[in-house]
Amino acid sequence: MFSKIKILLYLLNIFLHIFSNTLNAQNLNFNSNNDQNPIEVSANKGIEWQREEKIFIARGSAKAIQGDIKVYADELIAHYRDIDGQNTDVYRVDALGNVIIYSKNETARGSAAVYDFEKDVLVMEGSPSILNTPDGKVISYETIQFWGKDDIALAKGNAQAERDNNKLFADMLVARFQTDNAKNINNDNQNQEDARISMIEGYGNVRLETKSGEVILGERGKYDLISEVAILDGNVRVKSENSQMKGGFAVIDTSKGVSTLYPSAIESGYSRPGQKPRVSAVLVPKPKRVKNLIDSD
Repeated sequence: MFSKIKILLYLLNIFLHIFSNTLNAQNLNFNSNNDQNPIEVSANKGIEWQREEKIFIARGSAKAIQGDIKVYADELIAHYRDIDGQNTDVYRVDALGNVIIYSKNETARGSAAVYDFEKDVLVMEGSPSILNTPDGKVISYETIQFWGKDDIALAKGNAQAERDNNKLFADMLVARFQTDNAKNINNDNQNQEDARISMIEGYGNVRLETKSGEVILGERGKYDLISEVAILDGNVRVKSENSQMKGGFAVIDTSKGVSTLYPSAIESGYSRPGQKPRVSAVLVPKPKRVKNLIDSD
């Protein structure tokens, strides 16, 4: 999904080569690099270009559609800069209010979103923000951040991930993507595959609720969606209907419904979860304003 969103947002650059005056339009259609899927932008309250502010705004049930990618919001705002007096460069796109992003198989919802072209980062904020994928559901009550260069997504604030009635909760969840075939936006004939979530890591107040009814608590954890094996580390407690056990490390095979408790990771044969990723200088949107989050570690 993330790569498709990047393609659509990248194509928004062509707007600034077409507008020469402030516009008050309801619907616009543009050709893109993909002639079979032109971009359609519409807004109930019109589309305008503010030259002094260097922004392009679509207001009122705004939407941008290109192929099977659709972005909906109360407002869509493109920020640009002049390059050489003749050309322009869009460096950020904001979606404010009731944001919904659809791709062929995924849906993301939140109150606001920002895409930073230079950092290759998409940040969605909401209470909650929700991402539905074929691999399951991710929910956050602060932000969901997609880092294209690192192929990861971060959900912060009472985050939870659901798959096949197994639920993983944490202060922060990190989803790592795996792609079988490389993507090339300039070659429409290339066989392309969407990135799929292969691993979810949890940091802080981690809780795994399995479909068999167990609850496992720990300080850190990770869930391998391919092997369907989860591990929790640090002050681990395993609770079931009639018992409770404590240890240093737990391995949970969610497909078999088997949980094993160990004194530490050494006895288990599994590696411990890695350190929490450090995230800094991320653009965090608000429904009516956008600010810089200097350090969100």
